[in-house]
Amino acid sequence: MVVAAGIAAIILFLNQRYIAEQQLGLVRQGELLQTQVLPKVTATKLPRALLQKWQRQQNVHVAIFDARNQLVFPVGGPQADLIDSVVAFQSKTATTKREQIRVASRAQTAYLFSQKPWTFVLYTPQHNLWQPFWPQGVHLLLAVLGLSLLSVLIFRGYTRWERHSLQRVQRQLAKVGAPQPTPAVLLKPTDHYFALERAVTHVDQQLQAQTALAQNEQHNFNRFINHLTIGVLLLDETGDVVAHNPAAATMLAQQLSDQPHSYLNDIHHFALSRLIKHALNQQKSQHATVRLVQPQERYLDVNVVWMKAQALQATYQVAVLLYDITPVKQIQQMQLDFVSNVSHELKTPVTSILGFTETLLAGAQNEPEVRQEFLTIIAAESKRLTALIQDIIALSRGQQQQLQVAPVNIKQTVTNLLVPLQQTIDTKQVTVQLNIAATAQLQTDPHKFEQVVKNLLINGLSYNRQGGRLTVTAEKKAAQWQLSFSDNGLGIAADDQVRIFERFYRVDKARSHHQGGTGLGLAIVKELVTALGGQVRLKSQLGVGSTFTITLPEKIEA
Repeated sequence: MVVAAGIAAIILFLNQRYIAEQQLGLVRQGELLQTQVLPKVTATKLPRALLQKWQRQQNVHVAIFDARNQLVFPVGGPQADLIDSVVAFQSKTATTKREQIRVASRAQTAYLFSQKPWTFVLYTPQHNLWQPFWPQGVHLLLAVLGLSLLSVLIFRGYTRWERHSLQRVQRQLAKVGAPQPTPAVLLKPTDHYFALERAVTHVDQQLQAQTALAQNEQHNFNRFINHLTIGVLLLDETGDVVAHNPAAATMLAQQLSDQPHSYLNDIHHFALSRLIKHALNQQKSQHATVRLVQPQERYLDVNVVWMKAQALQATYQVAVLLYDITPVKQIQQMQLDFVSNVSHELKTPVTSILGFTETLLAGAQNEPEVRQEFLTIIAAESKRLTALIQDIIALSRGQQQQLQVAPVNIKQTVTNLLVPLQQTIDTKQVTVQLNIAATAQLQTDPHKFEQVVKNLLINGLSYNRQGGRLTVTAEKKAAQWQLSFSDNGLGIAADDQVRIFERFYRVDKARSHHQGGTGLGLAIVKELVTALGGQVRLKSQLGVGSTFTITLPEKIEA
């Protein structure tokens, strides 16, 4: 609107100047008429031919009125409003003696001057700047209005199209960073927002790639800690557990939540919780060995690692690493017990041998009956000492030696091992029965297998009753052989059965010493059967008898 008003004002200004120039031109032509034509005009005669020629040359109309305001040249002259101006001009001339005047009407512009008795009028149609175009004015106006309307519609359509493109890009931008990739907005390369849309799509692709990479790294990290045999708890700086693995849940005997939660919800052991608290408060790593008693005794080597903050804020601030050293503690205790038991077992026969030897050297050897008794005791204790040493060596070899695999006939092996035990069988009048097929055979280490069978035979004879029974049975089940050694001897109490395979453990130490056992026979059986890839089980009832069953693979690899 402002632009249209400005244009209209400019047009009006230029039009007024154009009309003023027309009037000035008419005055100059009047002056030419006075100099070129009027000298030939008399009071009674007008040079009509000269006037016609002159007005054609000057492109101006000339009208002449007499003193009575009658038009004398030409016929059909100026319009009525100019005639009125001539009458008014003649009246003013009579009173003011003024001889010329410019007159303008809506349709014409005129210049009047007087030379008695004539009044000369030079006039021309008044033109406006837009007058040449006025015949087509309606069409032009309609065209302008149509173009204006079309321009408005085009502009509004263009702005609406651009606004629609912008809104589509804005919706795309709002979805950037979502879990799913943001669909691209299809824009033409000529669109003003095409470059912006390409940039948004690129940013979304970069974010999706980074998110996928982070998720993959997190997945790999979780997969890594979930396969660790050590317990892992990862805490943030406030002490909330933000990650853990199954091993930690097993060691702590807790159901650990996957949601962030305080470590106090999972750890109820005072020493362990105190280590974590000190690490958080002092911002320093802690280490200690902790003994848990619930739900079962367990020893944990605990490292609470304080991780220094990096440039970027870390999710994990403290790592609690739990190493289950219960087997190590058990081995250490077994080693201590073994040394103690070996020392005790060696001390007894050595003391007996030394004591009786010193007695003999002191003079008892001169008494035949005493000497014979002492030598018999020394020989028995020496055999006991030798058996103990052999059993210790067997235990050591069972853990260290590699397997030497060969075909073994089960019945032949058992039969051969019963030969050196025949004296014991006869003395105790034990009936030995073999339920073993002659073709029963397995691929295993012959030496270790013989030691297992020998110890179980000795155990079945030594702890059997007088006139008892020992049955050896071999059965093949799938790809395994099952050997059972059943006796109707003394039997083992339920409380003792859980420890019967421990080294130097005896159900009745006095009776074991009387039977000549070392306390290592069943421990050797356990070690060697495990080395051969098998298992050993016990079923016993006190006063009824015992059955030791070993299960071995039909074939093992060397």
